This record gives sequence, C-alpha cells and structure tokens, in this order.
Amino acid sequence: MKYYFAPMEGITLYPLRNTHRRMFGDCIDKYYTPFLTAHHNLHFKKREKKDAMPENIDTQAFSDYAHQIVPQIMANKAETFTWAAKEMAALGYKEVNLNLGCPAATVTNSHKGSGLLQDTDYLDHLLDGIFTQLQSENLDISLKTRLGFSGESKAEDLMKIYARYPVKELTIHARVREDFYKGEPRLSAFDTAVQIYRENGGKADICYNGNAEAVDAGLKALRCYSDISAIMLGRGLLSNPALARELDGGPKLTAVELKEYLSILYAGYETYIPEERNVIFKLLEHWAFLDHHFENSEKYIKAIRKARSKGEYAAAVNNIFSSCKFI
Repeated sequence: MKYYFAPMEGITLYPLRNTHRRMFGDCIDKYYTPFLTAHHNLHFKKREKKDAMPENIDTQAFSDYAHQIVPQIMANKAETFTWAAKEMAALGYKEVNLNLGCPAATVTNSHKGSGLLQDTDYLDHLLDGIFTQLQSENLDISLKTRLGFSGESKAEDLMKIYARYPVKELTIHARVREDFYKGEPRLSAFDTAVQIYRENGGKADICYNGNAEAVDAGLKALRCYSDISAIMLGRGLLSNPALARELDGGPKLTAVELKEYLSILYAGYETYIPEERNVIFKLLEHWAFLDHHFENSEKYIKAIRKARSKGEYAAAVNNIFSSCKFI
C-alpha cells in the first residue's frame, strides 16, 4: 500500500513537507501541495508560487522531488489549468493534480473545487480540453474528487466521465461536498463508484481519502480492498506524524521524536514567516491536533496557546513534555 500526505490549505507548506519527509518520510510516497489557483490572467499568487519553487525543497530529503511532490491546481477552465500545469512542468514536476474536492464556499461559489461536480457536462468539457491541450506534454495528470456535491446521485455520471480520460491516478474522498469533513465516510458509495469507474474502462490507480486517521479496524478493512493502491492521509498525519510507519507495522511515535519534529518544524517556519508571533500561531495549528498524546494536559496546552514569544513557547513545550505522560 502507498501512502500520500494530503494537501491541506495553509498547513502542508514546504516547511512541513521538508520536516516530515526528513523524519517520517520513508513511508510516504507522495506529498501534495496546497492548491495553486490558476487565475484567468495567468499568474499565481506570490506565496503559492513560492511554495512550489524547487529552491525551497530539501533535496536531501526529497531525492526525486519531481515524482515525490505533486502540485495541486485549482482551475475551472482548461486554458488556465493548462498554463499552470506547464508552469509546474517547467519547474521539474512530473505530475499535477486537479482539485475537484475542496468544499469551501469561497471556492465552490467560483465554480471551482467540488463546485465543478454540480455540472457534469461542463466538467466533461473541462477535462476534454485539459487532456487535449496537454497530450503532447510529458506530464501525468491526476484528479482528486468527491462522490458528488449535495448527494451521491451524480457519482455514477462522474465516474463515467473520469473513465473517458487518461487519468494517472484518481483520488476519491468518500464524502460529498455537503458533508465537508464531517460524519462517517460513505464507504459503500465509494466502493460502488470504483466499480462503475472500472466497468466503464477507467484505468487509473485508485487512492482512498477520508477519515483514514488511525490504525483501526476500518482502515485495515480499506487496505484489504483489492482495487485501492494508495491511501491519502491528512488530519491523521497531523495528529500522528508517524501514522504511515505504524500502518506498515513499524514502531509507534515516541515523545522524543515528536519533540524533535516540532523543533525542526519551528525552525522551518522561521525561514518562511518573518514575524516570531506568526510562527507561533502557525505551530498552534499543529498543536490543535496533538494534545491527545499528553495525559492530563489541559493547563499545559493552555500555556502553549498563550505563548507570544519564542522563549515562552519553548518553555511551555518543554513543560508539557516533561510533566505529562506521553500516550
């Protein structure tokens, strides 16, 4: 089984990718960037382009970044996606991913992300333009989708559309847009969607996405699906950076590892974010997923959240590791 680090807006930036790859990346096959928006005037936002630039990649950790990092592109027109894909190819990347899954209202209202799942005719036209315009490029195109927008009724149509094109890999988030990230994944609908995709000639590798957050019976069952070649992990890796290692039967995350990981991550964010206070705020996004590792940690977590300087933050972190049982 392959494991991928999911794209998460504002979180899975290059400091995190570099740090995670260095410490826990042996079990991660691909890291996806947060989406790069392909604007109609053919430019990327400066911060988005910065995140994809090769000079910000730890090449000792990513020995073959062209295949190990996948830029995800947000677009609703073939021309803008094609431009963005060629820009990424010029930077050395060998695969780009079309975002058809983001549920945020600001995205869907612009007819992007999972908003494109509402109009299957338009989606078909979009994919036809993308694959036609990029057919001469040495570039793999993968898709990340959901099972529908407001319900599962269009899942069959979506799978039939995807099956018409030479998609390299199809990642299916086992939810619809209206689910956002809540509730149990729709495993039965996911299984049916994969069957329909194959019955209609779809040849892409299949990647599962959706609540793969722990080593439990549900995830182990997913690994038994014969037609899944990869699992995309998002919040699970934020909660447990060693999750993929554990899923492969390796050792559990230790307190020493997590402390070192957070220290290296802080240093990485210092090169990315100029203001000390904002570096701390960025680390607090990670601590929102980590408190479960520490027994009776409420007051220690509160101290971390109240930190407003590097010294205060470091002291609070040292305190929680020295005072709380690691679980």
